[in-house]
Amino acid sequence: MKISEDGVRLICSFEGYHKKLSNGDCTAYQTYLGNGKYDIPTIGYGCTSGVKMGDVWTENKARDELRKELAKHESYVTQYVTVPIGQNEFDALVSFSYNCGPANLKKLVSRLNKGDRTGTAKAFLLYVKAQGQTLPGLVSRRTRESALFLKPVAAPEEPFMPQTVTASAEPAKPATVATAAGAAAVVATQTIPDLPIPGVPPEITDSITNVSAWKGMGEQLWTLKEWAVSQPMLAGAVSLSIGAFWMWSKKKAATQ
Repeated sequence: MKISEDGVRLICSFEGYHKKLSNGDCTAYQTYLGNGKYDIPTIGYGCTSGVKMGDVWTENKARDELRKELAKHESYVTQYVTVPIGQNEFDALVSFSYNCGPANLKKLVSRLNKGDRTGTAKAFLLYVKAQGQTLPGLVSRRTRESALFLKPVAAPEEPFMPQTVTASAEPAKPATVATAAGAAAVVATQTIPDLPIPGVPPEITDSITNVSAWKGMGEQLWTLKEWAVSQPMLAGAVSLSIGAFWMWSKKKAATQ
């Protein structure tokens, strides 16, 4: 995995471009730490590897050297982290390693390798001191790295509409995209063909060749059901009468 462009820009914003000369180049410098002590020679965007006082770089060289330095810290993160991580987590850890060094990175990710992502994010804030003093700049940097570490990776954006379009030999068939509701609406507007309905006597087929007829029959059956529920004794008497009439009709037909 490689650090993203957003991650590189974040590190550049942390480090700043120092020590800038009037022509836009930068020169090496040492930060005074107090008690007669100075930090190691630094140039450009926080680069220290092989830097000595008196070095002068262009801004392009400073960015190129930053990339080389970050490649080392990418390898440290890859080496020390033994669990799957996302791009934002990776960027935050590379930024941390670039500032605090691989030894502190190894300590930090020991929590992560045990599955404690929240604890790892909180542990960033342990590394905010220099020469025994808590520095606001380090507090700000660790806070932003911790927030980036916990930030979900955004979904990729939809691709841009192409502006260079060529003609095909044959026209494409338009794609038909229909939702369930759309499909139901299409079916509802279609005329049901006059086809025989299996199991239904021919003499009544003509009366039920469309949806409205089925709907009307359904409503009538529902109404009859509600009436039978509300009048159970009367419905039972009617059923017995119909059954008796049907048996009498069958018996009469048999004797003829």
